Amino acid sequence: MPVLRFQVQHTSAQEEAGRTRPVQVETELVAYGKVAQELAHEFASLKPGDSLKFTGFIDRKGARNPQLELHVTGFETMTEFVIPDPA
Repeated sequence: MPVLRFQVQHTSAQEEAGRTRPVQVETELVAYGKVAQELAHEFASLKPGDSLKFTGFIDRKGARNPQLELHVTGFETMTEFVIPDPA
């Protein structure tokens, strides 16, 4: 079964208790089977600054390793659209 392990960096601003706070984390992800193959193909065409949105679930990294990792069950390319000024 194909397995793809990789790290991602997430940066955003999140609202908490009425305040905006910066969030920046790096975490480990893993994908299996068809999703792993599709992701490997997608990674080959990514450029710096491109973004992906992942869906999945969080689990322990192993039976004896309590570190968390995200198991990717789906993904999509995030495209930024710019609306031109009508002036």
